[in-house]
Amino acid sequence: MVSPIRLGGIASGLDTDKIIKDLMKAEREPVNRLKRKKQLEEWKRDSYREMNALLFDFQKSLDSLRFASNLNKKKAVSNNDAAVSVTTKGTPSLSSYTIKVTQLAQPAIPPSAALSVDSSITDSKTQIGSDFSFSINTSKGSSASITVSSTDTIDSIIAKVNQTGTGVKASFLNNKLVFTSSDGSTFDITVSSGDGTVLGMGTNGTTTNSSAGQPGTPGSVEINGVTHSITSNTFTYDGMEINLKQVTTDPIIIDVRTDEDAVFNIIKSFVDKYNEVIEKINNKISEKKYKGYEPLLDEEKQELPEKTAEKLENMAKSGILQRDSILSSGLDAMRFALSNKLEGADSAFDTLSEIGITGSPYGKYAYLEKGKLYIDETKLRQAISENGDKVINLFTQYSSTKNYNETGLAQRLYDEIDKTVKLLTDKAGNSTNPIDDSVIGRSLDNINRDINLWEERLKMIEDRYWKNFSAMESALAKMQSQSTWFTNLLGGQQ
Repeated sequence: MVSPIRLGGIASGLDTDKIIKDLMKAEREPVNRLKRKKQLEEWKRDSYREMNALLFDFQKSLDSLRFASNLNKKKAVSNNDAAVSVTTKGTPSLSSYTIKVTQLAQPAIPPSAALSVDSSITDSKTQIGSDFSFSINTSKGSSASITVSSTDTIDSIIAKVNQTGTGVKASFLNNKLVFTSSDGSTFDITVSSGDGTVLGMGTNGTTTNSSAGQPGTPGSVEINGVTHSITSNTFTYDGMEINLKQVTTDPIIIDVRTDEDAVFNIIKSFVDKYNEVIEKINNKISEKKYKGYEPLLDEEKQELPEKTAEKLENMAKSGILQRDSILSSGLDAMRFALSNKLEGADSAFDTLSEIGITGSPYGKYAYLEKGKLYIDETKLRQAISENGDKVINLFTQYSSTKNYNETGLAQRLYDEIDKTVKLLTDKAGNSTNPIDDSVIGRSLDNINRDINLWEERLKMIEDRYWKNFSAMESALAKMQSQSTWFTNLLGGQQ
């Protein structure tokens, strides 16, 4: 479309462009209000999503606390580590085990050959300086031929050997090149061409034979009165890795206890995370709101120093979720979930305070903590040590009827956070969802539509101003032209 011709003050001498810009400033005020409203809605959406992500992350972390299997950490302890040591790998089924070692297993000694490397080769990355080839032949019929060049190193030769598939592996230690059979077969190493003395293999046709090796001897151990034959002194039994170190005359006792440190750390991590979450939400809903500060338009930002514009933006953004009902109600529900007594549990272990987790200890100033939890570590560790199952039950108790008061604290909290997360998603949507059908998403769609309508209307208004001013300029130009003609005419008659 061809732009209309605009006459700017040719006849009148007026700064038409400035006059119209000033007129349009007033005309643009409705769309400016819409743009500021749009920015506020976007800030509010982003703040809601930030809080939503915070809660969702906290909700996921509750899995370590709301399932008994995650808290039921066991630790096996031997009463004689010098003879039998134990490491917990799973969940042992018994609380105590007796172990008597009648014979230790003797590991097999595999066939091997150790070759002394020339002293001129100082490390495994030194080039060997000679070309030759050798073959490996095993008693099981596998064989391989390896070509070595002068630029090869001990490391590259070892790599070639280990990739042959013969079952023979190479290593380097104390200036010896050691060949070991991984499958128990004997083998020989024969230099097939060149001089391999630099690696202790000899010259062409000299053959090195491996040792015969030695088979292993099984051991014998008695666990809870049942004798077991073992091929290794380290083995797994009922969720434990047991390491036998010496024959015993008296039974060794292995006690299985609650892993107090593991349970304590899970609970402490939960309390720390909870305090972090409620602090951030409390800060957001109590953030100061500065009256009279609005989002800056792009042209307003350009006219200000960067730091000044940033400061004004932050003041306009501050308090965007002040006293927000969704977040405030969500916090109240979280606090109630943790403070309400657990029905159906031992009356001595049906609240957090009974295991050493309480609110602020600061008396009349406790309100300043806004629900923060504090741990009495001594009391909590004692509760875990003496009544670990009851401590775990406080967080994990299951209610088949979904009764709130009979549901463990961690599941209660999980469910309340879930409600808040859904409300926040309905309000502000989710950044991962390409279609935003949230309340704010629909509001932004309406604002964008109104802005587009206003932009079209403003273009028409501006065009009308220019049309009117251009008509005025044309009329003035015509009048001036006629005046000049009359003046010239009258002058000519004289």
